[in-house]
Amino acid sequence: MEGPWASLMSELLADVFVRLPFEERLKTVPLVCKAWKTASHDPHCWRDVDMEPWIKAKSETNYGWEFDCKEELEDVVKVVVDRSQGQLRRLRTMFCSNESVQYIAENCPLLIELSISDSVLVEDDSALLVAENCRRLESLDLSDCYLLTTRSVEVFGRNCCSLITFSRNMLRSHEFTGMDLPSGDQEAVAIGCHMRSLKHLELKKSNSLTDFGLMQIAKGCKNIESLNIACCSGVSPRAMENVSAMCPKLKSFVKPINPRMAVNQKLIWMLWD
Repeated sequence: MEGPWASLMSELLADVFVRLPFEERLKTVPLVCKAWKTASHDPHCWRDVDMEPWIKAKSETNYGWEFDCKEELEDVVKVVVDRSQGQLRRLRTMFCSNESVQYIAENCPLLIELSISDSVLVEDDSALLVAENCRRLESLDLSDCYLLTTRSVEVFGRNCCSLITFSRNMLRSHEFTGMDLPSGDQEAVAIGCHMRSLKHLELKKSNSLTDFGLMQIAKGCKNIESLNIACCSGVSPRAMENVSAMCPKLKSFVKPINPRMAVNQKLIWMLWD
């Protein structure tokens, strides 16, 4: 059985492996045969890695795991990065620590997509290292990263000129009411000034976003094709109409529900729940 598999080029095996769930690629594939074990450590097999389904499944089956997973996730991220040998192009993960983000930044210069959503302890210094070293980024998700400030948004915009997709959703903000949450308007100004090539932007539940911030995005991001500001209760219908008029390429615009028109508050939360 090994002969046919061994004769395949590593790129073809990589195409097979990337279709497998993350955990199977990490733990099961190396046990199939010697050829697969060898191929599973080939950098081509680790160019595109989506850890999110595995992480979410672990969180759902083990209550509280997300609060105790720091060391485990740091080890797994390190394995993924090391196996890619600098070839990692796309990485989607969650609950990152500063150490993990710094390790990604120092070893993945070819990244074009990075998602570190729900990394509530990651700070600006770690994110800025990514912005400095991973300048080819085209897609970035910093949702629910509450310690990151406008400074990170601004530097990513300045350094990553190819960035066309940016997500900065604040879906869990009600759980962190004791923290100084990021300013929607300040970040909107940074987006409008420094992320002018954006085509896709998500700012769901950014409650501190007002008409002023929304107009800064509309003025600066003329290539925007999809915009999601669901549950951003601080923007007015008139401002949203202006955005539609100012952004001729806008095809998809998800707007917040007017609380006065909602039957009850639960209807608003259904947009992101």
